[in-house]
Amino acid sequence: MPMLTRTVGILGILGSLVRVAVAGGVTFLCLQQWPQIALRGEMEALPDFDYLAAADSLRVQNRYAEALLVVETGYLNAPMQVQPQLQAEHAQIEAERDNLLRRVREVGYGALTGQGSSNEALAGALAADLLVVGDVRDLAIQSAKALRGEDTDEVIVALSAAGIALTLAPEVDWSIALLKFARRAGALGETFAKSLAKLARRAVSTHSGNELIQVGDDVAQLSRAAKPAGAIGILRHIDDTETLHQAALFAGRPGGAFSLWLGEDAAVSWLKTADVGGEDWLLRASRKGRAGIDLLARSGAVLTRAHPLLGLLKGFYKGNLPLALTRLFADRADAIAGIVAGWLLFELVALCAILRRSTAPRTSLRAA
Repeated sequence: MPMLTRTVGILGILGSLVRVAVAGGVTFLCLQQWPQIALRGEMEALPDFDYLAAADSLRVQNRYAEALLVVETGYLNAPMQVQPQLQAEHAQIEAERDNLLRRVREVGYGALTGQGSSNEALAGALAADLLVVGDVRDLAIQSAKALRGEDTDEVIVALSAAGIALTLAPEVDWSIALLKFARRAGALGETFAKSLAKLARRAVSTHSGNELIQVGDDVAQLSRAAKPAGAIGILRHIDDTETLHQAALFAGRPGGAFSLWLGEDAAVSWLKTADVGGEDWLLRASRKGRAGIDLLARSGAVLTRAHPLLGLLKGFYKGNLPLALTRLFADRADAIAGIVAGWLLFELVALCAILRRSTAPRTSLRAA
């Protein structure tokens, strides 16, 4: 009987040790998420972005497209008590924007110069380009510059030539018109602009605009999501077609266009290396305004570290389950850490109690 009692006691101790080891291991995994938990706490401590004040400021500056972008994002993220004020602001922005005289003036300006930042100016510029008038106009302007000995814009020349050569393909004309509009607005960096010029020259020589169509489709998608003025602001921070494609896809997510417009170079740089989880963090950071995006750019490197749990799960299961579980673990790490820490503490207390009980009889026998 004493042997049986001793065996049961040993098994109880071993079982408790195993549970302590498991709880300790899970606690260790949770601690790997501590930098993320700390970053989340720091992010949540920042004040929320004031969508109403930002939209009102943009409206006063006649930046109606960007003001609408801010208001529409505010519908997604702002508190319920602010929603009626956002709706009133929305109505006022549209009323000022839809002033007939201003719209006619903007359309005419866009058609004559190919420039502007409003939807109406873009419409005028696109209408001229789709009728080839814009391409001829731009080539004439660049030719006049060359005759005067001034610097010409090789990007505008190449895109205009492509627009004329490929005029039978309306989708190519649309793409080229959008890109030229962005170029004239100063929204294309030199690296990106030169790559576009190469694509345009190749399109003319091969009589195929497939590559330009893809780029133009991405620009069009970005413009639809961010409004023309917002898209122009985003394009300033894009330096290659791959990043443009990423930005266009991300802009299609609720709040994505606003995040890129607000975060500028910091947001685009983050997007280049972000997975889906990283994109979620960018959306979360933008709700805190520029301060949130700057915090993400400054401290977000901890989010890209591979979690040990991901490698462990991949060793047993192939597919999306490991990544899904890891993302769930990361999103709930603070709550899980508290639960697991409590579990570990409970198991340690239970182990101490078992050890105390197992040594108590021996002590009593010796005393007898």
